[in-house]
Amino acid sequence: MRTSTDFFTTKKMFLVLGLSTGMIFAVGCGAGAGIHGVPPGGGGGNYSNASLNGSYVYQLAGTVSSSGVSYQEAGIFIADGNGHITGGIDDATQGTAASFGNAISGTYTIANNGTGTISLTGTAFTSASLAVTLVSSAKAYLIEADPLNAAGLAELQSPSAIGAAPTGTFVFKTHTSAGQISTSTVGQFTVSTGNFQSGFVDVNKAGTFSSPTLANFTFNAPISNGRGTGNYTEVPGVTSGFNYYIVDSNNVRLLSSDTILNAGGIGRAEVQSGGPFSTSSLSGNYVFGSKGDDNFGLNSVNTVGVFAASGGNITSGAFDSVEDGNPLTNVAITGGTYQVASNGRVTASLISSAATVNQILWMVSPSRAFSITASDTSDPSVTQDGTDDLQQTTAFSNSSIKGQFALVMHGFNPTVLLDRIATLQFDGNGNLILNELVNDTGVVSTPGALTGTYSAAANGRVTGTINTVSNNLVFYMISNASGNVLQADPGTEISGTTELQH
Repeated sequence: MRTSTDFFTTKKMFLVLGLSTGMIFAVGCGAGAGIHGVPPGGGGGNYSNASLNGSYVYQLAGTVSSSGVSYQEAGIFIADGNGHITGGIDDATQGTAASFGNAISGTYTIANNGTGTISLTGTAFTSASLAVTLVSSAKAYLIEADPLNAAGLAELQSPSAIGAAPTGTFVFKTHTSAGQISTSTVGQFTVSTGNFQSGFVDVNKAGTFSSPTLANFTFNAPISNGRGTGNYTEVPGVTSGFNYYIVDSNNVRLLSSDTILNAGGIGRAEVQSGGPFSTSSLSGNYVFGSKGDDNFGLNSVNTVGVFAASGGNITSGAFDSVEDGNPLTNVAITGGTYQVASNGRVTASLISSAATVNQILWMVSPSRAFSITASDTSDPSVTQDGTDDLQQTTAFSNSSIKGQFALVMHGFNPTVLLDRIATLQFDGNGNLILNELVNDTGVVSTPGALTGTYSAAANGRVTGTINTVSNNLVFYMISNASGNVLQADPGTEISGTTELQH
């Protein structure tokens, strides 16, 4: 349909392996191999082991390199500021297999540019080796640096928020995979000390959209360190279990525990603010980034872009995407409409020459939303979800984007699973330096400092070239300090985020 036979063959091979090797259980643990090579070097900064200090919620999602089976991992680690992981707990799922409640310990190193390694023991049967780049002392990007492929995030916990189950009105987003069936879910719920009060849910299951009744979304009391269990129920009769991890009073991370249903997945919930909502609540330029699946396998769709919303109309915008190895470059969004309910649910259509995409957005606030694709005329099988953030800068230029950024990307290319973590230096004059650590199907390498160039358009779309990596890096900047990134090369399915270190 959209790309080469070789790409489809490779994707199908990974999918078939995933369905036929469910007993291979290597969740988030590597094989005791440890870090291969060294973390990315170069750049400057004032980071050290002391920069990682406190209790952190972490979350990773990816693929077992040897089998193509998707897996998910989440937990809490405690860093002492001196290079030691002094405690924590790890949960992981892969298909019908799971390992919950593992006590962990370990070591870590952080270089002055914010890059480093974390080695955890006690996770899911063996050990995990992670590469890290700090955005700040409160936030770190992660990838596996062992025979697995995954990417994620670690966030500093607020001690004052972890003693009781969540309270408030939250917007949530989850993505699960059960065999060949992927499901994107977005919605809203209200809880009081974990007890369900009300809620709504929208679901895309393998390209089929529905809005079932949300009958329950309950958080049991935390077991320890802000970690607990819960469940939610969709009518008719679909009950799903999860583990949760409190970052702070506004942010909760989720891990599906439905191993019997073979439905591993991750998610997040954020406190909603700014309601009641109206058409004027969604106003301005919104940068979006989304990932998803289609009939040809996991992580087959990656999209980044921006749209302008005003008075119920989508007035302009642009996006770049790669689906099944086929890039669409700087496609103009020529129109569309949206309607906003008072509870923050938005129905929207984005019209371009490539497709009409109907989406459901749930507004976390007037400046942020979680979204799923309800339908896509270019491919009805797409199951995709993401985030939409209000653009904070009115006009971008090469000089406005300057400094050392943390970067994480996760995905696939025709021959390998691919994750990258790095520092990326924008010099304000159109020049780039990338210092990356790459995991190619479980083989880790550190190419060293790679040079390139970039060019920023006024709408925040930045194109970049990095020697030996890609001539087609595309960034859509939310502000001068953060953005979404896509590698828009044929046959490549890899995207992520970047953020100025501070």
